[in-house]
Amino acid sequence: MSEADTYVFRDQSRFWIQRVVVPILVCIGAAGNILSIIVLTRRRMRSSTNAYLTALAVADLIYLLFVLLLSFTHYPNIHDHKFELYWRFYGISHWLCDAASSTSVWLTVSFTMERYIVVCHPMKGKVLCTERRAKSIIAIISILCIILTATTPFEYQLAFHDDCIRMCEESELRALHPEHTDDNGTDTFALGSERNCSREWGEGVIPADEETIQLFMNSTQQLFQAMVNIQLMNTTCCVKNYTIKTEGTSLGKNRIYRSMFYWFSAIVFAVLPLALIATFNCFLIHSVYKSYQTRKVMTNSQEQKSQTQENRITLLLISIVVLFLVCQIPTASFLIYEALVGQADDFTENIKAGLGNIFNSLLTLNASCNFILYCLLSDKYRRTCKALFFHRDLNRNDSLFKSSRHSLRMSERKLLKRGKSTYVCTPKNLETYSLNSFPRSKSMIQRPLGKAQSTDLVT
Repeated sequence: MSEADTYVFRDQSRFWIQRVVVPILVCIGAAGNILSIIVLTRRRMRSSTNAYLTALAVADLIYLLFVLLLSFTHYPNIHDHKFELYWRFYGISHWLCDAASSTSVWLTVSFTMERYIVVCHPMKGKVLCTERRAKSIIAIISILCIILTATTPFEYQLAFHDDCIRMCEESELRALHPEHTDDNGTDTFALGSERNCSREWGEGVIPADEETIQLFMNSTQQLFQAMVNIQLMNTTCCVKNYTIKTEGTSLGKNRIYRSMFYWFSAIVFAVLPLALIATFNCFLIHSVYKSYQTRKVMTNSQEQKSQTQENRITLLLISIVVLFLVCQIPTASFLIYEALVGQADDFTENIKAGLGNIFNSLLTLNASCNFILYCLLSDKYRRTCKALFFHRDLNRNDSLFKSSRHSLRMSERKLLKRGKSTYVCTPKNLETYSLNSFPRSKSMIQRPLGKAQSTDLVT
């Protein structure tokens, strides 16, 4: 591959990825993440895991919006002075994009570790993995990622450039400087020189014939014309185009800062989280496989159903993590390579620019496709979408669960109003109450033993 081919590869990757692929992925991902936020924040979907997934959808949505803004730098005429506001907020856009990406990374680490605790240490999971604790962790991660990337806006500053598009025509120069011409359009410098020359020769200082006088007058006029043109070209010699772009500040150009911040970002936001995610994901995959083998010999259908539901949640999170690893590992490897190698010749820089565009598109793909995994692997997510957008009722189990929770809350409120202690709800008192009171349904008495149906035992 020649150096000219590398330029073609760089420019083609910028066009097809930054101007074609990224807008499509952003539109799909923005719609999908908004859908996920709406569905996962429903009351029936509330859990610690869904709190992490909701925060992940918000972070991915912010990342996609600012990725689209940053992709405008590859559009023509974006450096025109009328887009000055865009370049003034370029550093802030870069900062928020990096903060959202870093937040997504550590949120993935958090719910992977939480799922490991729930699956491999269920007793500890009931205590540690609560929704309130998940919200606290989400807030801490978001604040830390914003603070750790806060130096990004100070790496950029505005740079104004004026480029000559084309040379001015003589008529344009005369129009720009009308003081050099009279009302009839005659050059005042040349006319003045002709008059002075005629007056000087008319006084008879140096006698000469008419042909010599005319030759001297023409040469003098040409000399003054050249002087005028030189004066005009020194002031406005061309039509200029004023452009705006960004350049590195003294902080951004500081070699020590760049090296330290680059290694810090590569380790904290790439190497360390990827290592944690890969490690805990291996434990989760082993746990799911072990659970699948155990489920084959289960006889209790209720326990088997509960275990199947837990495995589905775990498989969903494993799929999210696998997609994350596939899309993030190339970028992490690229960051480590750049930190080790540094700057190179034009040939290598063009290859790195083209590959950087491809790897960035993988990050955009990762932020756009999580909702597809939710739709494919989560029955509860699909049912909630149907109930929310297609006005379909929830299934019987969800309705019974919802009604039972509502009745339990109502009974607790009644007990509180009566001023009774919580001791009245102990199993002993409930048993005594059921023995001394009339049964709620006569159907259980009328049926012979062994004929009770599952619908009679609504819990």
